Amino acid sequence: MLCWGNASFGQLGLGGIDEEIVLEPRKSDFFINKKVRDVGCGLRHTVFVLDDGTVYTCGCNDLGQLGHEKSRKKPGWSAVMRSQLTATSASWVQGILLPRPPE
Repeated sequence: MLCWGNASFGQLGLGGIDEEIVLEPRKSDFFINKKVRDVGCGLRHTVFVLDDGTVYTCGCNDLGQLGHEKSRKKPGWSAVMRSQLTATSASWVQGILLPRPPE
């Protein structure tokens, strides 16, 4: 996965980098050997959904939008749900996961 843009809250998931703005696409080592199905980008946080249904989040967590207790500069597992998801979205202060309806 390639990431660039504002990294001041760790929302790119690149870890402990010094730059607050990343101008050139940079590879995220966290997602090596993981298949990312969907990404929701918020103002200061990001939500990643993997092919196996696990959810990872990173960035600012001032309002609990990451689904775990603290802010993270590297993606961290979020215990919000593990099911077949059809989509994810994120806005300024929340993340939204849309589960697939039962068949």
